[in-house]
Amino acid sequence: MPESDALRILVVEDDARLSDVLCEELQGLGHTTVAAATVAEGIARLADTELDVALLDLMLPDGSGIEVLRRISQEDLPTEAIVLTGYADVATALEAMKLGAYDYVNKPTRMEELALLVAKAAEKARLRRENLSLRTRLERLEPVRGLVTQDPGMKSVLATLERVAASELPVLILGESGTGKELIARAVHSKSPRASQAFVAFSFAAVPESLLESELFGYEKGAFTGAVMRKPGLLEVADRGVLFVDEVGEAGAAAQVKLLRAIETKEFFRVGATRPVRSDVRLVAATNKDILSEIEAGRFREDLYYRLNGVTLRLPPLRDRKGDIPLLAVHFLKQAGSTKRLSARAVEALESHAWPGNVRELRMVIHRAAILSPKEIIDPEDLPIDPPRSAKPSFRQGLTLDEMEREYIEAVLRQHHGHRGKAAKALGINAKTLYNKLGPQRPRDEE
Repeated sequence: MPESDALRILVVEDDARLSDVLCEELQGLGHTTVAAATVAEGIARLADTELDVALLDLMLPDGSGIEVLRRISQEDLPTEAIVLTGYADVATALEAMKLGAYDYVNKPTRMEELALLVAKAAEKARLRRENLSLRTRLERLEPVRGLVTQDPGMKSVLATLERVAASELPVLILGESGTGKELIARAVHSKSPRASQAFVAFSFAAVPESLLESELFGYEKGAFTGAVMRKPGLLEVADRGVLFVDEVGEAGAAAQVKLLRAIETKEFFRVGATRPVRSDVRLVAATNKDILSEIEAGRFREDLYYRLNGVTLRLPPLRDRKGDIPLLAVHFLKQAGSTKRLSARAVEALESHAWPGNVRELRMVIHRAAILSPKEIIDPEDLPIDPPRSAKPSFRQGLTLDEMEREYIEAVLRQHHGHRGKAAKALGINAKTLYNKLGPQRPRDEE
C-alpha cells in the first residue's frame, strides 16, 4: 500500500485479545494503529496523535466509548468514529449517530467488512481535513475574499460584518453600483454558521416582473402554459442557507408584500400550489437606492424595510476611498496575471478620476490596460478612462475669443490627462493644429 494511503487508526477496546487481533489485521493492510483499553487512554491518544478513524467499544472499564466520541465532536476533530458493541442497544446506537459516528456495527464482525467501512470513514475524514485546511488558508489570505482595503471606513464595515455574521440577523447592504455589495453578502455567508449550506443570489433588477413570483417561489406542474414539471423557487433552494436579494429597491408593490409574508411566516406558496412550503433562510438584501427616500415617496414598504434592516452595512464609494485605489490597481494587475507596472503618473490619473462605476469600473480599466498596453510600464495614456460625462468646461467672464479657445483646449487636455493625440481627436482637429494653437507655452497641466 502506498504510504499516502496508510491510515492512522485508534482502537479503543478493553478485550486485549480482540484489540490485538484488530490491530494486527489493520497493520497487515498497511495501516498504523494505536491501542487504548479505557476511555481515559482513548481521550489521551486523541490529544497527542492525529487520527483518521477511531474504533470505539461501548463497554469500557471506566465508562463508554460514547465519551470518546463526544470528545471528537466537541473538539471538531477530523476523525471519523465507528462504534463496536456486542450489545444490540438501539438507544445507544441512536446516541452515537447523533454525536456524529460514521457507523455502528455489532461484534463479532467480519474483518473484510470492517476494513471496507474503515476505508470509507477515512475518506470522509480526509475531505473534512482538506476543507478545514482550505478555509484556514483563505482566511489568512484575505479577511473577505477578493476585498482589498486600508480605508478606515471600509475597515469599520468589515469589523461590523465580523460581529454580525455569526448571528441570524438579516443584513441590509447599502452602496452605489460596483462597490462590492455581493462580495460583502458572500462574506456574511462564509463567516456564518450557515457557511456549509447554499448561498443563492437573486436580483430584482435582472428578472422581469412577470417572472418574479415563479423565480422566487417556484411553481407546480401545470400552473401555467409551459410548466411541464414542478420547479422549486430560490427561497426553497436556499433553505437552511443564505438568500442574497440584490436591488431590493427595484421590487414592485406586489413583490414586496409577498416577500414580507415569506420572511415573517417562513412559508410561501409555489405558483399553482394549495399547500405552503416552509423555508428557513437568512436574508441578506442590497440596494443602491436611498431606501429612506423611497419609503417617504411611497415606493417601498416601511414594514419590509424594518424586516430587512437587522443590521445595515454602508459601503463607501471608491471616490471616498482614494487611498485604496493604488492597492486595488496592483491587486487587479495580479488578478489579470500581468507583470506590468503602473507609472507614478498613471497612479495620479487613477486617483484623480471620479470612478462613477466604482471598484467594478477600476477592475475593468486595469484589466484592459494589462491586455492592451504594449509597454511594461502603464502610463496615463494607456488607461482606458472615459472623461467624466458631466465635465463641461466653464469660462470666466470678460475673456477674449482667443482666451476662451485656449481655456477650452486646456480643459479638454485635462480630461485626457495631457494626451495631445486624444485631445486633438476630441476637438476634431489634427495634432499639428493643436500644437500651433497652444504655441510655445506648455499647457498648465503639463507644467
